Amino acid sequence: RLSVTTGRHRRCSVVVTLMSTPVVTDKWAGAFDCSICRRKRLVGAEFSKTALEKYRKSGGALKCKKCVANKEAAERKAAEAKREANKCETGTTVGSNGGSLVCCSACKQSLPERSFNRNQLSKAEKARCKQCVERSIQEESKMVEDAKADKINAAKSKLKSAEARGNAAEIAKAASELSALEAEHVTGLKPMVLGKGRGRAAGRGRGRRR
Repeated sequence: RLSVTTGRHRRCSVVVTLMSTPVVTDKWAGAFDCSICRRKRLVGAEFSKTALEKYRKSGGALKCKKCVANKEAAERKAAEAKREANKCETGTTVGSNGGSLVCCSACKQSLPERSFNRNQLSKAEKARCKQCVERSIQEESKMVEDAKADKINAAKSKLKSAEARGNAAEIAKAASELSALEAEHVTGLKPMVLGKGRGRAAGRGRGRRR
């Protein structure tokens, strides 16, 4: 309680409340509502940045991150169940419209012949659809790139170890190997070893001299 003197020597009392510690809570109230789970007064962190920007521009219903994630999970589960239900046996069958359906040996889906290239159709029971072939190519390409990256990392480690030992010959050899791998990574061309066969040819030439 503080005593304050005002004009004409009038004295009044003012009660001042001091907060010794700040309020700590995880139950913040916001200004947003979710149209799916019907939760009210949610904070902005409950929604994606894109959803909030769209809401501020044009209004409309908001969906919180939790509801969006649940919907996506349900859609993935439904798609997986549909794929499982549509799995086929190997070989060719007749579709409901009378067209031929071929069973992909990879994804086990009965697909029209246009989903396969001629080379795959000739493989009969081992045929793979275009999407599965493309996916396989991408996976193989990634494995090759990963293997190259592993070789470069191993070469770097080898050079570092050689430098730690201080052996000039080992350092030169390790540096050469690393440079060759990095050059192949950049140019896509494998390094060529020059001078092969010259020594033997020169030796044969010297042997013929009389």
